[in-house]
Amino acid sequence: MHNETDGLKKLRVTMMIKVLLIFGGIIFMQLLAYMLCVLGYVVFGIISGKGYARALAEMTILVQASETNVMLAISAVSAILSFIWCGLLYVRSSWREEHVNYRNIFSGKNVLSVFGIGSGFCILLTFLLSMLTSLFPEMFKNYTELMSNFENGNIILTVLYAVFIGPVSEEIIFRGAIFDRVYTAFPFWKANIIQAALFGIYHMNIVQGLYAFCLGMVLGLIVKATGSILCSIFTHIVFNGTSYLLPVLLGTGLVWVNVIVIIAALFLVIAGICGIKFLMRSI
Repeated sequence: MHNETDGLKKLRVTMMIKVLLIFGGIIFMQLLAYMLCVLGYVVFGIISGKGYARALAEMTILVQASETNVMLAISAVSAILSFIWCGLLYVRSSWREEHVNYRNIFSGKNVLSVFGIGSGFCILLTFLLSMLTSLFPEMFKNYTELMSNFENGNIILTVLYAVFIGPVSEEIIFRGAIFDRVYTAFPFWKANIIQAALFGIYHMNIVQGLYAFCLGMVLGLIVKATGSILCSIFTHIVFNGTSYLLPVLLGTGLVWVNVIVIIAALFLVIAGICGIKFLMRSI
């Protein structure tokens, strides 16, 4: 019994070290992405006749000014690099079943549940954040500025990164490579808290970190309940897509559109709650 306890402690320490190395690795990917983007911009500048010094100076100014499109490009490259690296780690994970019944995973009830969770949870968090922002504007100042920066970027690049590249990469990292390792050493709920906490820290912003932690807990639950990371990827895409679609619909200025959106939003929140209850039965 004593040997089993020591073995479990050793396993947990080993897995946590691996997880922290993975987390450190994705931070390094951001630095690598920055270097690749600078190199690409300089090479393009030389080819176009600007010269090395001018191209490097321009890129430095853009980065220091946090120019939205440049930061989006760096984030996208970082996400792709992290996806490739953590995707290889995810494939090597051992706890999942080798033969998966995708008919069961993507049953009508599961699909409706994860769609309701993705959209409903986004609406609920958006409402809470809007309410808190109006009550404590100074506390949420940095978050508001960060979100407004996205609105100034190229719409195609913004949507491509925020709705597709980012969610897929983050799921492979946190609900894939990281969750798979902590789940081999910890009970589900402890493993879920660890991956969700790292997901929150990864956003490097208190407000984003808090809602990323909540989202991470839900996404971890979905992976456990459905047995597939594809479901959490779908949920994450729906979540981010809803966060961009909702302001567009509410910003039309048409009363009848706003009424329909509000009614649909309430329905989706209820659907999300029901979806979580449904998936909890499988835990």
